[in-house]
Amino acid sequence: MRSLLVSLLAIGAHLARAFTPTTPEVAWQSMHPGWNLGNTLDAIPTEGDWGNPPVTADVFTKIKAQGYKSVRIPVTWTHHFLAGNNTVDPTWMNRVEAVVDMALAQGFWVIVNVHHDSWEWFDMSSPTTEKEQKFEDLWTQIAARLSLKAGTAISSERLIFEALNEPAGGGTKANADAYNFADLQFQNIVRNSGGYNKNRITSLEPLNGNSDYGNSWFYKIPAGWGDKWSYQFHFYSPYDFLWNAWGKTFWGTDADKAAVWQQMADVANNFTGIPTCIGEFGSTDSGHTNESASVWLWFDYVIRTARHFGFVTFMWDNGSFFDRTAGAWRDTTLGQVMKYAHLGIVNTLAEPGNSTVWLRQGDLIVDKTIGLRFSGNTLAGVYNGAGQALTSGTQYTASSTGVTLKASYLSSLLMPGKPLGSIGTIVIKSNQGADLKIDIRFYKTPTVATSSYQSPSTGSSLSIPVTLNGAKLATAKAIKADGSILKDDWTIYLPDSQAGRLTWGDFDYNESDTLTLSSTVIGLIQSAQQAVTVTFEFWPRYDPLNTVPITVSFV
Repeated sequence: MRSLLVSLLAIGAHLARAFTPTTPEVAWQSMHPGWNLGNTLDAIPTEGDWGNPPVTADVFTKIKAQGYKSVRIPVTWTHHFLAGNNTVDPTWMNRVEAVVDMALAQGFWVIVNVHHDSWEWFDMSSPTTEKEQKFEDLWTQIAARLSLKAGTAISSERLIFEALNEPAGGGTKANADAYNFADLQFQNIVRNSGGYNKNRITSLEPLNGNSDYGNSWFYKIPAGWGDKWSYQFHFYSPYDFLWNAWGKTFWGTDADKAAVWQQMADVANNFTGIPTCIGEFGSTDSGHTNESASVWLWFDYVIRTARHFGFVTFMWDNGSFFDRTAGAWRDTTLGQVMKYAHLGIVNTLAEPGNSTVWLRQGDLIVDKTIGLRFSGNTLAGVYNGAGQALTSGTQYTASSTGVTLKASYLSSLLMPGKPLGSIGTIVIKSNQGADLKIDIRFYKTPTVATSSYQSPSTGSSLSIPVTLNGAKLATAKAIKADGSILKDDWTIYLPDSQAGRLTWGDFDYNESDTLTLSSTVIGLIQSAQQAVTVTFEFWPRYDPLNTVPITVSFV
């Protein structure tokens, strides 16, 4: 391995804080829970370009107030090298250091990494010496600049270096081995870069951040090299639910839970005695792409299972979950579900699909039951959105499996002229754990001005004006004129509620007036050379009338 030059930056110019080395095993006891400053310094080409404003120190103050003890700061370096060489632009290096300092000043454990570079230029499925040299030069500069970072005076060692986010490439042992070598390269750079880095904790990921690849091919660095390295994998499972693919709009069955448990158990069994973190986990969102009650169940179970196996968890947040300006969770129930799961306090949770009470316009108003999983908890009360307690027996009743809102109470919300959409909320409180905020919505089937469209040219998407009428989009089914499935025809073997469904991103909507079919779907229609019927299915999915079919003709 090439000798390393560690004097690219004047380390002595940076004031050192007290540094008392610790071990990953000890650190792991004080790191949980963790949060990702996503889509910020990792944005391409630079901070501010992916919907989040440049981070300020108060963001860390706000997330700390939510009980978080660790922050992962993803950083993409690709577009911040000086022209013609591997030197990081000093302005960008200064900015990264400033953000790291903001987090350290709050007493956080902080992970800083090399993020989307993994696929922008360091994809080692096609290894080159130029890529290896650039990776070495980059980490030489990062390690030198941050070599004297510790924490606050009371927290000492707090900064962790993560070699590479989700190392890119196909799923082969050869690809994995290329990154195993890069890990050795990285460890050697850090350990020889001066300052406190000889004793600094590092974090290493398997190919793609994929736990299965890690179980099979990750190289566990031996003692001498590896006394202070830790293992990191990412958890986005099951894909179909988290990305609303193939009509998988619910999560929470015993089989769903068993799959999560087994995946984490496999990691624990393969990395016994090695401090392990889940560097990213999360859903797409709560309440738009993903149904909220299922999201609450998934986060609760993933956090508790990870804690059972001793994994530190870092929630992935691209700005969709924590409002960095308001300092509050956009889905307040989810924020509380996570808080109490982290603390080991039992949450009462809604059954999948029960985050909303749906009232169809024109239907007789009847009692509506919200299915609940009390898990040993007891009901403490039901409240309206203004915080006023509902009266048991007249406005609601309760059982061991849920809360039933009486028809008379629901009717009282539907004053003459009430517009379609949300007409109120209730909050279900238990003796402990999260308060469940349940939306009550008045709806009818969405309408479109026309149900027939000609396919635009390949490479273009199709926008479809719609009046949502209080409904929310759940999924979309695409069937060709000959009766076959447009995309992912293997889904014919899935249940009827999933067969032929597209993946979110193939379709989308905004909550004002537009349904969208992606350019990918349009390209498939062009390739099929026949008309395709796309049936948009809305919540509540149990309402067979709550669909909008659109025919897209081949041109």
